Amino acid sequence: MKYSFLLCLLSVVLMGCSSTGTVNTDALKYSSWQFVSEDISAETQPIQFEFLDAFRVNGFAGCNRFFGQGEIREGQLFVSNIGMTRKLCDEVTNKHEEAFLNLLQVGAPLQYSENELILSGDVKWRFKSVKGHFD
Repeated sequence: MKYSFLLCLLSVVLMGCSSTGTVNTDALKYSSWQFVSEDISAETQPIQFEFLDAFRVNGFAGCNRFFGQGEIREGQLFVSNIGMTRKLCDEVTNKHEEAFLNLLQVGAPLQYSENELILSGDVKWRFKSVKGHFD
């Protein structure tokens, strides 16, 4: 009985997040996301990241793997203490990766639905929900 109530309550909370576009850490925890763009060539690996326990963020930024501590404050996603591998890729990939990681550090207004996450900066970064190692 307790579990049924908790599942119903969780469903209501998640539907509320989806319908209003607002999001909290509980809605994103254990989710995985992949960058969506029509202009990425087949040879380029897309940005991917996931939210882990304690809202840790772990992912691939296009050339390097990265990790950091996530936080949602006033509708914005912030990732602090970013660490990453240090591979050098082509100039376009490096600039794309740098822009994405800088956006996470300075904070990005966040829009969320069940299957889509949008981070807004100078441009909108669209991500689709993908199966991660949690699924």
